[in-house]
Amino acid sequence: MKTTNSAKVAPVARRTRAQSFGAQLGRYAFRLLSGFAPRTAGRRAADAFSFTRGYGLSVSDRTPLGAKTMSIHGNADIDRAYYWEGGTTRALLVHGWGTDSSSMLGFVKPMQTLGFSVAAFDAPAHGLAPGKHTTMAQFTRATGAVLDAIEGAQVVIAHSLGSIAAISALAERSRPASLRCIVLIAPTCTLTGVLERWASRDMALPPPVVERIYAELLARNGVPVSHWDIKARGPSLEVPVLVVHDPADRMVPYCEAQSAVASLPDATLWPATGAGHVRILSDARVRERVHEFVMRHASDIEERVR
Repeated sequence: MKTTNSAKVAPVARRTRAQSFGAQLGRYAFRLLSGFAPRTAGRRAADAFSFTRGYGLSVSDRTPLGAKTMSIHGNADIDRAYYWEGGTTRALLVHGWGTDSSSMLGFVKPMQTLGFSVAAFDAPAHGLAPGKHTTMAQFTRATGAVLDAIEGAQVVIAHSLGSIAAISALAERSRPASLRCIVLIAPTCTLTGVLERWASRDMALPPPVVERIYAELLARNGVPVSHWDIKARGPSLEVPVLVVHDPADRMVPYCEAQSAVASLPDATLWPATGAGHVRILSDARVRERVHEFVMRHASDIEERVR
């Protein structure tokens, strides 16, 4: 039985007519398969949830303008990152699920004007990184590997599901005194919420299949889905956090941002009305707001890291 169409609908992705048709076929296949092989259905559904190429983006092997390629060692899933030289302080950009480092390039110049060197990378199974499926554990380890390679960051800017990876990677490290602020753009607060919305809204999967997805993801990540939660992992990061989100975001609901802000010790929520979920990264208002926030919290950073 073919179930490959179901794997073309990523958990956070723009919906096209072809993807909607693929989802319909996937729902039918999963329901049929779950009747006589629920474990297989669960594995296939977990593969679909872990799919990263849902946007159908073309991938360029050209180094981004102005950047140099730096090697990342000790990580099995990524071997490179991009680095824009600036000052002695560093900013890390973390893209969302299904996109790649190119989606964050609009923040390179604003950070350089503030005196930062800037790093970005393609997460496992994204962009130039091989594969088409990954896990939050792999995403988080890769984010941590880049943090280690640049010897920490003073500012971290993350988008969508990349927010969970960024917060998790930072929380797994003893906070360096140089970390000054974090920006989360259209963040997903919990992986559980992402899975539940995808399983019910996008795929309409029967409960037995959803239960098997949870079990399969536990086996793949080594921790339960509930582990990937900004509310649980973020409070230890006692730095200012700016959360930017469109109240009408159709991919990730605004309540995700509200939950993240309520759980973080020093967070501010700024509604980017009409910015959308992906377009928010190129919204001039958002870039200006991020620039102002980072400038306010990085005014004396150069002296602190010397």
